[in-house]
Amino acid sequence: MKRRLSIAVFIMAVILLSGIAMAQKIIDEQFGPGGSKVELVKAKVRNGVLTLAVRYIHPWELTTEEERDKLRKFDSGNRMNQIRKREIPIKFKVGSVFYIANSKRYYVLKDEEGNWLASPVVGDYIAEPMDNEAVAKHLKKGKVPALLLDNNHPVKILWFKFPVPPEGVNEIEFQIPEVSPFDVELKK
Repeated sequence: MKRRLSIAVFIMAVILLSGIAMAQKIIDEQFGPGGSKVELVKAKVRNGVLTLAVRYIHPWELTTEEERDKLRKFDSGNRMNQIRKREIPIKFKVGSVFYIANSKRYYVLKDEEGNWLASPVVGDYIAEPMDNEAVAKHLKKGKVPALLLDNNHPVKILWFKFPVPPEGVNEIEFQIPEVSPFDVELKK
């Protein structure tokens, strides 16, 4: 009995935490690779640093239950399975992420040791996190595994830290590879 109760409590906690992650306020949204949706969920200036966070969402998660029912009814599952099983790789160099203010590009910051202030990062890439041994092995081969949006991992959150925009700048344009630019209004 206690085990069933523990499992039920665990399941409820996972559902609650998933709901909290999905309930973040959306500042702007764009289409991303493979039909995914990319939402800007954070734009905050604090201690002289601008933090921007985005959420990638698999296309299957974007369909409503009603749309899924229609697919089941009329499509014999072919289209539905194509969408649901689609793997969408997300991999790009952190150095290709920037924002524009006053016609000037501002790139992601690095710490004192030269590490990107972004996540998830492997070497110079936004990529699937790995342990240190796996990172060294993959970087030696020149290959880094992409983040995968799929049926088992339908949502991925990425964040980046930038230098604070110049005084008087209230709007920026945030750019990520393979995603249309985000228009971001800043509140300092």
